[in-house]
Amino acid sequence: MRFLSLLLLSAALPVAAELRVEDLEAKRSDWATYRFPVLQGDSLAVRRINTFLHAMELEGLPGRFERSPFERIWPKDGEIWGTNSLDYRIDAEQPGFLSLTISGEYTGAYTSMGHVTYLFDLASGHPIGLSQLFTSAGLQRLGERIGRERSKRIEDYLAGIPVPSGYGDEQVSLSPDDHDEYSDEQRDMYRHCLPSRSAADLRYDRLQLGKQRLTLTAGGCAPHAARALDDLGDFVNSVPYAELDADLSTYGRCLLLERRSDCQHPGDLKAGGVYWGKIDGRYPITLIVGTSENSRPQSSAYFYDKYATRIELDGRDLRDGRLRLQEGGDTPARFDLQLRADGTLRGTWQQVGGKALAVELQ
Repeated sequence: MRFLSLLLLSAALPVAAELRVEDLEAKRSDWATYRFPVLQGDSLAVRRINTFLHAMELEGLPGRFERSPFERIWPKDGEIWGTNSLDYRIDAEQPGFLSLTISGEYTGAYTSMGHVTYLFDLASGHPIGLSQLFTSAGLQRLGERIGRERSKRIEDYLAGIPVPSGYGDEQVSLSPDDHDEYSDEQRDMYRHCLPSRSAADLRYDRLQLGKQRLTLTAGGCAPHAARALDDLGDFVNSVPYAELDADLSTYGRCLLLERRSDCQHPGDLKAGGVYWGKIDGRYPITLIVGTSENSRPQSSAYFYDKYATRIELDGRDLRDGRLRLQEGGDTPARFDLQLRADGTLRGTWQQVGGKALAVELQ
């Protein structure tokens, strides 16, 4: 593998005085186009953000590829499975955070569009999650509020009261007097969906942070095969930060209400993160800790820096600062790490039947 500098193919887009975003781009056909953000700068925060995004979306490390940064994710020659196209947008950049959304067309069992939003603390480069922005009680209240809004949307629709469609500006409703087969299937689908939307477990929502408000997006009620029945589409709920004053954590208030750039990120790994260090003091690695707190669960992985090959890690177990990650394959292994007060990770990596090797990461 060659060690290549990042292929930057477009003019820089200014995001902040110290931060710029440039594009990685590729084109395989008129419809198979790829555009990906690369933050510019020499800070540790920028390095963390770029590494996290590359590992999650491109399945590699920045600058480490043979022909293209997208070679690990686009369909192989003669196949259709993979990422058919990729693009991004900057949702918001504020003194303390960056919110950006990656969108793509993906083919697996079927072809569909997907969106995942990444939130980063600009002071540290660490990812941000809901549980870091809110107190436990505040997150519970937010969930109850969103649940009421979503259940009302379904109930109004079923009662024949027009509500916004999920596919444009039109209003839609289902008349209680309609009892043809199509209407009955819609009615059954939404009644079955209502309890889950009322509970509003926000862990799997897509969280976007804007300048004045946050937005939470949950998927629609229909499985892929029944999308034609789904008039409502996604559930999108926005809440102004000013209405969340009593619910935010100290960090959340600093970031969203006070709009400061020196907020102290909790560094608790709840939203994942990037760490560099060595196994046994001899083997440099990059560890990417994923999270389930997103619309698309993000798996953990690590790379031996010499080879830059992604090694998947499963079974993320985080309790009281202790992180356990399982490595599969022919020779299974396990990371057993402790998050220390200074933000470093220390512990061991051990193959089944082998010696436990010391790990130090920061």
